Amino acid sequence: MPPKEYRLIVKKKPNKDGQINLITQEAFEYRAIITNDFDKDPKDVLEFYNNRGAMEKQFDILKNDFGWNHMPFSSLAKNNVFLILMAMCRNIYHTIIQRFAQKFEGVKSTFRIKRFIFKIIIIPAKWIYRSRQAFLKIYGHIAFKT
Repeated sequence: MPPKEYRLIVKKKPNKDGQINLITQEAFEYRAIITNDFDKDPKDVLEFYNNRGAMEKQFDILKNDFGWNHMPFSSLAKNNVFLILMAMCRNIYHTIIQRFAQKFEGVKSTFRIKRFIFKIIIIPAKWIYRSRQAFLKIYGHIAFKT
């Protein structure tokens, strides 16, 4: 059997901080892709793998934030309904977080659920009793965009 041939595509871009690498003595960041596709242009290969990575990230979000990692039912039909419902919930959450990012400072549209919950929903507060009345003291601050 002949040995398999592969192609190495390397992308070089400047560092954001401009710090020089100890090995290369340059202020660049290198990324490499190894592929057996010799037909595509290097830019097309980079675009293909970047899109693939973006889809992998979406599956990671669905698995970890929306329960795709642990199926709740033993039947395939019920799990299929669960997966579709959670994918719809992810789309709804994406719309909600975009709206919150437009209205509030410190909230980005790329926040995952856990960070959104700790930033907006869970705000430390305490009931304080003064003059026979209860007051809610909120310790967090959510700033509106102007």
